[in-house]
This record gives sequence, structure tokens and C-alpha cells, in this order.
Amino acid sequence: MLTKLMKHEFKATYRTFLPIYIGLAAITALACAGAKIMHNFENPILEIALGFGIIVFALSYIFVFLSPFIFLSLRFYRTTATREAYLTFTVPAETRTILFAKFAVAFLWTILTAVLWLVSFLIFLHFVTGQVDIGYFFSESEGLGWQILSVATGFANNIMMIFTAVCLSQLVRDHRVIASIAFSAAIYTVQQIISVIALLPFMLRSIDIISTMESGESAVQSELMGDQLPIYLLSIGISLGMSVAMFFLSNYMCKKKLNLL
Repeated sequence: MLTKLMKHEFKATYRTFLPIYIGLAAITALACAGAKIMHNFENPILEIALGFGIIVFALSYIFVFLSPFIFLSLRFYRTTATREAYLTFTVPAETRTILFAKFAVAFLWTILTAVLWLVSFLIFLHFVTGQVDIGYFFSESEGLGWQILSVATGFANNIMMIFTAVCLSQLVRDHRVIASIAFSAAIYTVQQIISVIALLPFMLRSIDIISTMESGESAVQSELMGDQLPIYLLSIGISLGMSVAMFFLSNYMCKKKLNLL
């Protein structure tokens, strides 16, 4: 049943993301072409056009990066908190299975969008400057694997935060969109407090190492780098722990406190 639910979610969402990815490719191609033209020709009108192009390019990149969170949160709200939820929760499957299918598809779309966004941006930089070696970037980045895992768990955490906020909004009768935003801000604040408390010893140690500076610069950097792995592990653990807790909270709200409009 999980496979069928995920397949249904993909069919319902790919029509949204396919045009976005095509648009991303088109924007990247236009940006590279515009940079090439500006490199070969100097003209005040072209410079003005380039300025507008940079604004459009930046806004488009921001929109593409945020698009999974925007469109998938709207779909989750529509299929779990409105009348459409009658169809969602009459499917012969456990509530947790339905929620996990929605989460898994949202997570995969978010990861795919982030990868395509990064590749597009690196291609643009490589084309414009000629100094960005993409292979070197991935092979020489310090702790790249932990960074990728940390970003991935962060995405999962953000998705579950949105889902949980939507589920909690069913505690109120009116203005549920505003309530969802408020619950999302509250959850984010709690997470930040937990993260700061957990990472405080490492922050204080880093400040102490930098402030003393009795050792050489290379020794200080070595000590700071030695703290990165525990920080990554702790950050990943917090994101995973909060994600699991929010999943069970969302499951409880949808199963016991469902209050559809």
C-alpha cells in the first residue's frame, strides 16, 4: 500500500515540478548566454539589461529552491485539512502510512530540486568565471559527506515541521493558514532553543580556542576542525529526533483530532 500511495503522490505532483525544472534549465542557459554576450560586447544598454537579468535570475533561483516547500505544503494542507481529506483518509491504509508516503515523496522532490539547483548554479559559475572546477569542488570539500547528510536531515526536518504545523492547525476552527504559520514559527523556535543548548559547549570551546591563539594558526584550525564531526553528528541527531517526534505528533493529530473544514 505504501508503494501505491507514493506512486499516486508522484503522479499528482510531477506536473508541478516538471515545468519548474524545464524553467531552471532555460534560466541557466539564458544566464550563461547573457554573460557570454556581456563578456564580448561592452554597451550601456546591455549593462542595464544585464542588471535586470541578474535580478530575475536571482529571484528565479530563490523560487526554484523554495518551490518544494511551497507547493508540497499547499498540497499537504489541501489533502489533509480541507474537504479533500475525506478522500485521503478513506483510503484503506493506516494514517501513519499515508503520512509517510506524503513525507517520502516530498523529501525526494526536495532532494532532487536541491541537486538540480546546485548543479545549475555550478554550471553557471563555471561558464561565467571559468575557474570553478566542479569535480575538484566535490572531491576536496572537507567533510562533504557529513555536510550532505546534515543538509538532507535538515530538509526532512523542515518538511515535517510544515506537516506538523498544518496538522496542529486543526486545533483551531478559523484562519488555519495563519495558525499553521504560527505553529511553524513556534516549532522552529523550540528547535532552535534545543539546538543552541546542545551545541553550546562546542560554541564555547571554539570561542576559547580562537581567543587564546597561543598556538599557530594551523594548530588552531586543526583543533576547530576536530570539533566538526561531533557537531555534525549532534546536528543530524537533533534533526532526526525532532523529525520522528513531529511525525508521531502529526499521526496522532490526523488520527485522533481530525477536524475538517
